[in-house]
Order: sequence, then structure tokens, then C-alpha cells
Amino acid sequence: MSDECPKCRWYAADGKPFCGACGRSLSGFESDHPFAQRNQNTVPNKTQSGLAGQILMAASILIIFIAFFEVLTLLVHSGEIFGFLSNKTLGFFIIIPTPYVVFHLQETVLQEYWVLVVLIIVSCAAAAIWKFIETIKSSHGFEDPDAVENTAVFWVSVSLAAIMAVNFVVTFIVLASGSDITVPDFGDKIETMFLVADAAVWEEVVARTLYIGVPMMFISLLAGKKGALRCLLGGFGMSMTAAVLIIISGVIFGLAHYSGWDDQAWKVLTAGIMGMFLGYVFVRFGLYASILLHFMTNYLSSFDWMGVGGLEIFVTMLLLGLGFIALFYILKRLWGYRGNDTIPILHNDYIKK
Repeated sequence: MSDECPKCRWYAADGKPFCGACGRSLSGFESDHPFAQRNQNTVPNKTQSGLAGQILMAASILIIFIAFFEVLTLLVHSGEIFGFLSNKTLGFFIIIPTPYVVFHLQETVLQEYWVLVVLIIVSCAAAAIWKFIETIKSSHGFEDPDAVENTAVFWVSVSLAAIMAVNFVVTFIVLASGSDITVPDFGDKIETMFLVADAAVWEEVVARTLYIGVPMMFISLLAGKKGALRCLLGGFGMSMTAAVLIIISGVIFGLAHYSGWDDQAWKVLTAGIMGMFLGYVFVRFGLYASILLHFMTNYLSSFDWMGVGGLEIFVTMLLLGLGFIALFYILKRLWGYRGNDTIPILHNDYIKK
């Protein structure tokens, strides 16, 4: 290909269908250049993720819409919440494994903390969406399934939908067994919006950073790994060690919800499973992804809070349907790991960054 630009062969070698510098189609380019040909097997196949993966990739657009709407709800009501906190006190806890209050914030300081919570949530949503858009642009839409499936937005989509399906199944079983399900009184709308937004940030710090990030940091230090301190923010990549910590964090997260939900054992199960999803996105992508997933789960009532409850029912049913597809997709991926010994005992992506 005589009219190639200096970057063509590099993009072809990386398996890209188009040159990211000049936009030229690289179809047939591999056979012209031995350097590119050695990587021709890495050219992504549009169907390699399967039908379930393709559906969930499309669902990522829905998740972006929901995230945008929930963040909008947060911003619209943030002033009311700020005023509500003017004479309030909030206890901050750690999980050992039940919640134990270690300090309190009140009045003006609590209001300043609320501003910080809003900034953190908005920043987490913006970071995830921006990275997703950049990935879509660099891979020319959804032409590279591997690239899309390696984004936080995709896994937030999968996790949120799967959590909905798990909650539905557990709720159905509990009700079918003749047991009652009660929901704690979180107060009025404004108080509820504050408490669940705060939980999305603080609970991620005490459950994910404390029980996954901190142990991984010390293990990485002992193993002589670089970037150990960055493990506190997650995103260090999957390993057998990380998987064990995800399970431990999930179990502790589940147990922490027992007393707060009127000693209902079913909540331990659903919160524990949710904690494992949160732990996974924390390990794969970082604290920003787990905060976003936690926030989106807690703020699904945004449509009702904004006066469009009918849309909430539609979105909930759509997420529920996607949830069973997500569970199938997850189980299929887990099945693919059977007999696979390539997952390291300890891994730290920050060595390469």
C-alpha cells in the first residue's frame, strides 16, 4: 500500500480495521507488510463476544442515559439536601464486620462533605462515560468487541442488570416461602436521597478500599510490586488474590446490611452478591467505577423523584430483562475459565502504567 501514512502499519499490527491517524481502511493491509501480518490473528471478530455480549454492549447506551438522568436528579435536588443538612448530624462508620461509628460530622461541616460527595459522584460518572466514548471513537463504533467489553461502562451495565435480576429472584423466593419483606424507613425523599448518595461514596471506601485496596497494597509491597500505593484506588487487575478479596469484601458488605434491614437474612444474600459485583469493577477499573455502580443502584428511584414514575417502571422492566442476559453472559465467561491456569496469583497492572 504505497500511499500509507507513517502510522498505518502500527494500527494494522494492532489489529485495527482503520488507521487512527489518517482514517484509511486497512483491509488487506496485513498481507502487504510482514510486521502487520504477525498480528493479523488479533483482528477483532464482531461476533466473538456472542449475542449476549452484543446485546449488553448496546445496553451500555441505556446505562449512560440512566447515569445521566440520575446525576441530573442529584444536581437538581442537591441544594435542597444542602439546606436539609444545616442542623443534622451524621455518623461515619467502618465495617468490622458490623458497622461501627468512628466519628460524626454535623451542620456546616456536614454540608461541606455533601458538596464533596456530589463532586465525587459527578466526576466518577464523567470519567466512566468519557473513557467509554474515547474507546468507541478509537475502535470505530462497536467494531472491536474486546475494546468495548474492557470498559467500566460495559461492566457497570452488566453488573447493574445482573443485580436487578438477582434481587428479583431472591425476592420471589422469599415471598413464595411465605416470609415478609420490609424496607427500612430512610425518611422523606430529601433525606433518602442524601443517605443513599452518601452510601455510594462512603461504603465504597470502607468496603472496597479498606478490604480490597489496603490488603492488595500490603501484599504488593511484600511482593516487591511497583505502584503498590495506587492499589488503594483499585484498577490493578484481576488475580487469584484479588478474587479472594472480592469474596471477603462481598461477605462483609452483606453482613453489614443485616441489622440495618431489620435483621432480614435475605438482604445479607443480595447485598453480599452486590458487594462482589462492586468488588469486581473496583479491581478491574478502580474506585470510580464501583462508586458509579453503587450510586446508579441506589438512585434508580430518580425517575419517581423527578415525577416520571411511569418511565421508572419501563426502565426497571428493561433492566430486569437485561439482567438475565447478563447472568448468562457472566456464567458463560466463568465457564470459560475452567481449566485455565493463566490467572496469576498476584497481578498489578500499575507495573505497566
